Amino acid sequence: MKNLKKSLLKFIIVFVCYIGWAQQETTISTYWSHMNLLNPAYVGSDDNMYVTSTFRSQWTGIADSPETQMMSFSTPLRKRVGLGVSVVNDKTFVEKSTYAAIDFSYKLKLDELTDLYFGIKAGGNFYDINVSNIETYNVVQDPSLENISDFSPNVGIGFYLKRDKFYLSLSVPRMLNTERATLEEGRATLATDRPHFYIATGYDFLLKSKKWMITPSILMRYVKNAPASFDTNVLFTYNNILSAGFTLRSEKQYAAILMFDITKNIELGYAYETSSRELLSSEWNSNELVIRFKIPNKPKKDKAEELQIDE
Repeated sequence: MKNLKKSLLKFIIVFVCYIGWAQQETTISTYWSHMNLLNPAYVGSDDNMYVTSTFRSQWTGIADSPETQMMSFSTPLRKRVGLGVSVVNDKTFVEKSTYAAIDFSYKLKLDELTDLYFGIKAGGNFYDINVSNIETYNVVQDPSLENISDFSPNVGIGFYLKRDKFYLSLSVPRMLNTERATLEEGRATLATDRPHFYIATGYDFLLKSKKWMITPSILMRYVKNAPASFDTNVLFTYNNILSAGFTLRSEKQYAAILMFDITKNIELGYAYETSSRELLSSEWNSNELVIRFKIPNKPKKDKAEELQIDE
């Protein structure tokens, strides 16, 4: 067991040093509702099954502005194994991208209060450009404008450390460099997606009244040739049924967040994001709607435990 922990620690150190990454992936204000989108190790870290959907409309006052739909599923299969599915659909003007992946995690018990999860993600990105919506000055469509449809497989890894009310997440959800359009028959490459490095951490502070909880958290994104981006979040929760908070992003963006339980197993959330950058008007504001379903799930026992009980 000690050798396994040492080997895993060495692997994490190498993983942290792996920095060779470039452009921003999809960003949302309520990222903690979709942790397995960022980190496959998160799946199965809770005893319950979760299905979460997010709808984000960015720069709502601008025509053909970015729109994002997300779906994530997470469930424990056995005491040490978790399984999940993550889907991200982005659409901007004539460009559409859908990334779908399967997430798998394995839990390593470090001590009575500390669990370390290792996760892998396997999936791919479906990328399409529909040029029929592009207006040109010619009556006849430019023959050089062609529709593009492509698929790029990808893999990701992550670690998730959970101790009582503290967590630390470390991940690269897409490790492979992928081109959105290749150079074929004179058609130029449009963009290249490179791996993003994510670190997230947070802690739940339970107040003396035991009805209020304060959760500060930080998310860092890093990609090569771009400045690191930080989300600093504070969430105030009352009696585990109502949460309100705010986010400060390093790009001079801000978000106000409200989440509440409709029923015992259904949570609804809303985030309003704006910016203090100069020359930006209210047209650049973004809206985000989140709905989360919790399905109580009693974890299955390992065969070794079942044999001990039988004996």
